Amino acid sequence: MSMSSAQFGSVTQHPALETLRSHRSIRHFTDEPVTDAQLEAIISTAQRASTSSNVQSYSVIVVRDPEKKGKLAVLCGNQTQVADCPVFLAFCADLNRARVVCEASGYEFSARFIEYFLVSVVDTTIFGQTALAAAEAIGLGGCMIGAARDHPFEISQLLELPPLVFLVFGMTLGHPVPEKIPALRPRLPLAGVVHKERYDSSQWTAVHAAYDATMRDTGIYDGRRIDLSKRVAGWQDSTPERTYGWVEHSARRWIDPSGQRRDLRPFLNKQGFGFE
Repeated sequence: MSMSSAQFGSVTQHPALETLRSHRSIRHFTDEPVTDAQLEAIISTAQRASTSSNVQSYSVIVVRDPEKKGKLAVLCGNQTQVADCPVFLAFCADLNRARVVCEASGYEFSARFIEYFLVSVVDTTIFGQTALAAAEAIGLGGCMIGAARDHPFEISQLLELPPLVFLVFGMTLGHPVPEKIPALRPRLPLAGVVHKERYDSSQWTAVHAAYDATMRDTGIYDGRRIDLSKRVAGWQDSTPERTYGWVEHSARRWIDPSGQRRDLRPFLNKQGFGFE
């Protein structure tokens, strides 16, 4: 099915799509609180998102307490936004619910299958992304916090997570500071992510080069060059400033050993996720 540019243009002007296309990660918040009514509307809307077989294998922990947010901020890489936001949401994959409903029916539940792990992570991710979209629809903003996985044992203790539950990511939430709302960050062209009928990466070299130039032009990497000399043995930075862009920046993120979060496997084993 083909679509003319005029038709495509009219489609993208739909208010719901405009809201989704306007997403920015918000890291600076005003002192205005997020009300219980707003939070209930956001979470109940997120519950309408897709979930595998309606099992809803997720939970969200709402953290407002300043002291607890301060501790979370330290555990999330000393991110001040975690301490400063009115509300921190901890999105958890939750197979404890599966255990409860199985035992209520007289069955024994085991989380050893990788499929169960994937179902809970996918459910949680869809739920969390929908919550952020709902928040943005009513004028709030937030930022996903993957660093909430940096110290899984400590965060699990702080949030009192039972077995079969683990934090997938966090999210800050609040009213954006208008003058600190960042510019929209370009995304890869569709040719870089869309494959027709079969997987085909033949255009990636050209697509990545074009996107690299676009991202460099935004100035987003100014002062944010990743130095791996202290973390990767023998590594030397030989990339000229004029060519440092998305490709080089992303590659350095992928090979940075500090981003591997090696505590996750022993933590998941402790929580009862023994994979088969």
